[in-house]
Amino acid sequence: VDRAWKSLLKRQQDNGSFVRKPTFNHFLYTHAQCTIALCELYAMTNDSRLHEPAQRAVDFCVAAQSPTGGWRYYPGRDGDTSVTGWFVMALKSAEMAGLHVPSETWMRVGTFLDSVQDDGGALYSYIPGQEPKLSMTAEGLLCRQYLGWKRDDPRLARVVEVLLENPVEWNQQNVYYWYYATQV
Repeated sequence: VDRAWKSLLKRQQDNGSFVRKPTFNHFLYTHAQCTIALCELYAMTNDSRLHEPAQRAVDFCVAAQSPTGGWRYYPGRDGDTSVTGWFVMALKSAEMAGLHVPSETWMRVGTFLDSVQDDGGALYSYIPGQEPKLSMTAEGLLCRQYLGWKRDDPRLARVVEVLLENPVEWNQQNVYYWYYATQV
């Protein structure tokens, strides 16, 4: 673990990013997942050496948020539910570690989720205007829980029934859906 976090920190740029050379759609996925790992490690260890790099990673997350409130493949551009979900998890990990996440960032995430919701917030699409997908619905609902929806919210309760009707099927692998649906 010690070697892993040192290796991760060697990859971090001065601006907080973990990606030196952006490639198509991996840039912000990579950054969000590295931020999750670093913030969770900091939260578990309270190692002071991790505080500053973790906060820089979070600050990069905040700076990379699009004007519409989500994240997509490159900083500051439109958003999609898939990438946005990873950033919500990273920022929630940061908060749990005691790091600063501006409240405006959370408000803008809510605005983005409003743009991809359907059925009053019970279903979610990948990008605004598309049909809802089960995987994006699971991710959108997890994000809503992180933003404060309670377990007994009627929209959440209604769709949990739909998720339960679509259990893990080993011969039809959809690990992305499984990951988010099991957390919801």
